[in-house]
Amino acid sequence: MDTITVELCLGSSCFARGNSEALSVLETYIRDHHLEDKVKLVGHLCDNACSIGPNVTIDGIQYHGVQGDVMIDLLESALEKKAKEKQP
Repeated sequence: MDTITVELCLGSSCFARGNSEALSVLETYIRDHHLEDKVKLVGHLCDNACSIGPNVTIDGIQYHGVQGDVMIDLLESALEKKAKEKQP
């Protein structure tokens, strides 16, 4: 399976609005499910969309207003999609 890239905006607005929680949730989930070789976490200082944050990009798809409790659903959906793409 190819790697899923999860990009979190870590600018002050997004970080304060929820990406601090999302980062923690993702790190724990990835570690607990042994997904280190399948998920790459990347942080950015600002996605320039502060008013609609917290902002997250998963494999090139941008999500806005994402809270920590939704992050796992988004990640699992991206992992399922990637797995289906690999099936013959």
